[in-house]
Amino acid sequence: MRVRLEQFRQARRIHGGTLNMLGAAIGVRLSRTPIPTAALSRKVFQMMYGTKYEALDETELEKPLEQFHTINELFTRGIRPERRPVPERTDQLLSPVDGTVQDIGRIEDNTVMTVKGMRYTLGSLCPETDTTPFQNGHFAILFLSPRDCHRVFTPAAAILQQLVHVPGHRLLVHPPFQTPEFPVFTLNERLVMQLATPLGRCLLIMVAGWGVGHITHPFRIGRRFSPRRVSVTSLDPPRRMDRSEWIATFELGSTVIMITERDRMAQPLVEREQSVRFGMPIFDAHCLTGVP
Repeated sequence: MRVRLEQFRQARRIHGGTLNMLGAAIGVRLSRTPIPTAALSRKVFQMMYGTKYEALDETELEKPLEQFHTINELFTRGIRPERRPVPERTDQLLSPVDGTVQDIGRIEDNTVMTVKGMRYTLGSLCPETDTTPFQNGHFAILFLSPRDCHRVFTPAAAILQQLVHVPGHRLLVHPPFQTPEFPVFTLNERLVMQLATPLGRCLLIMVAGWGVGHITHPFRIGRRFSPRRVSVTSLDPPRRMDRSEWIATFELGSTVIMITERDRMAQPLVEREQSVRFGMPIFDAHCLTGVP
């Protein structure tokens, strides 16, 4: 009950009052409702982007703005491939999302220490997951704003081995709202994806925030997640994926935490508060191993 009350308080605060919050909640509910005409679609989207949110770069969109039929379709849009070229070098881990680097660094004593002063153990972030290979590895916390593309992509050629879904709350993931009293990354719903790559094992943790209706995949995973208990899905056979291949989607916005295997990554290539795009190198690898 205490967390639910805080969730309500945060939502009311970010939207500037109860009425505005209720209006935003209605908007989320209607996000999958088709907009009747192309002209009205463009008008609705231009009211959202350029006023409430930063304007979109329409040259990146996979199709013209007015051809998106719902708000959710625009949030989960694709990007023109030529605007996100995959680097030739294969000894780097790439950003899995468009977003902003909230924090980046090394995992010490099995703990992710964020710039907000909050400590998250690997076990608390990733239940039902063997986190031994990731102790003393690196981490990157990437925040997706409403303006960003809400698809998630592989950071390297990879084999998707396991999915762990953790039910939880919808506290705001926006950095100003994160507090030690309410550790959002362990209280909120999240999905932990375990990847084997030529650069070592990697975890992608998708943390749902306020307004996120679903976390989905562009392929079948063979089961539905439980809303009440942790669900572990081992893919049989595991799914082989290319570099920067679309692996999952937030239906509305949130945060991705990427965790790398120890002794595989050199210094990070990006800094806190830096904007990143999916396919952009964010970690250099010490060495290459064989293709998984």
